[in-house]
Amino acid sequence: MCSNSCFYHSLVYLHVFTAIFESATTIGLFVLISITHQELFFKIEHPQDGDLQAVGTINIIIIVVLFLAGAIRTIILTVFVFLVLLMPSVCFCMLCIPHCRNPYCKLLRSRSTNRFLSFNCNCPCYRARPKLRFQMQFVLIIFISCIRIAMIIFCFIIQHNITTKSLAVIVAISFFFLIITSLLDFYHYHVWWHYKPILSKTTKHFEMPTTPLSKKHQRFIPYHLLGDNRTTHFGDKACSNTRCQNRDLEHIFIFHFKGYNPQPRYFDLDEKTRYIGFHQTNPESAIQIAHSDFRISVKHECTMLGHGIYFARSREGTDRKANRQGAFICAEINMGRVLRVNAHERNLYRGKKDWWATHDSAYFCHQDATLDEFCIKDSSQILKWIMVIEKNDSKVELYGLNQEFDDTKCSCI
Repeated sequence: MCSNSCFYHSLVYLHVFTAIFESATTIGLFVLISITHQELFFKIEHPQDGDLQAVGTINIIIIVVLFLAGAIRTIILTVFVFLVLLMPSVCFCMLCIPHCRNPYCKLLRSRSTNRFLSFNCNCPCYRARPKLRFQMQFVLIIFISCIRIAMIIFCFIIQHNITTKSLAVIVAISFFFLIITSLLDFYHYHVWWHYKPILSKTTKHFEMPTTPLSKKHQRFIPYHLLGDNRTTHFGDKACSNTRCQNRDLEHIFIFHFKGYNPQPRYFDLDEKTRYIGFHQTNPESAIQIAHSDFRISVKHECTMLGHGIYFARSREGTDRKANRQGAFICAEINMGRVLRVNAHERNLYRGKKDWWATHDSAYFCHQDATLDEFCIKDSSQILKWIMVIEKNDSKVELYGLNQEFDDTKCSCI
């Protein structure tokens, strides 16, 4: 647990070290093939092989432009790192005088510096969209890869010049570092979007199940991504559409507030097939559900609509009904044949399952529509779900996910 969080906090340093090693390797090999070891990769077989002037000025310009474009990320990181390291070397007083040293140390520790070094944009539209953030990183890496491949091809096309061909080999070697960078970006994305909670705050006796996650389980969402935490910044606002037609479970959790009802009352729908329901339980039970499935409630005092699995129309609607709290589940449900239960019939089916023979679900119409709830008789009716473990989940703070976009210096960093 600790090792994973330490590795996550070390991502920025790994990006820096990768950039430095890539720069050192590229520069070192280029010096070797240019000055001392021209035949490091290829042998001179033609009189013009070692003559760089034979390449032509235009070709040299094209090679330089492609090289700079393909290594833009590495160049920026390397220049920034060396400038930061040279500042105290040139002006030693920065480390001796607190007035100079403190701002310098603060700059090194700031999250904006960390984001810059890892090319992790702080644009508000990415805060609630980890997948989009990774997609943009992936596009950048694909762009850099294409530029480097174009340079390799161009260098090999040039006839009778060992230097350009050797440079192509050096660029090909640099793909190793690009792969490392891609893996670091993917790990960063994986922590956010393929999130797994840590329940150390709830109980020391709970053991995480070793069985695979249910096929119905889509993902866990970190609690700080819930819609109640959206801001007024462009791209990070909550969905303002009161009649939002987006039935994506992630959208419902991330861009809508706790009291949001994704759909009208079931019997007011034109197409009565699938319905969005919310369930609340404790974190331990939620984890067990994620690795197996829902269980039928059979206790007399908890089964107003009879035996079954209970859901409300919103997260807020579960607060007054749930016997356990701390974890929210948003599920898409196949309602099947639905029994309508009115207010005066609320206790008619308590502790029973009489309606199971003729119906698949029972829907209770409360006098207040926001308090409606429904019950299904079989867990197979639940098609998929996502979960949020609230602040009992210690991983958000342990990994610093809730503070990753703090200390903003500008709108993008």
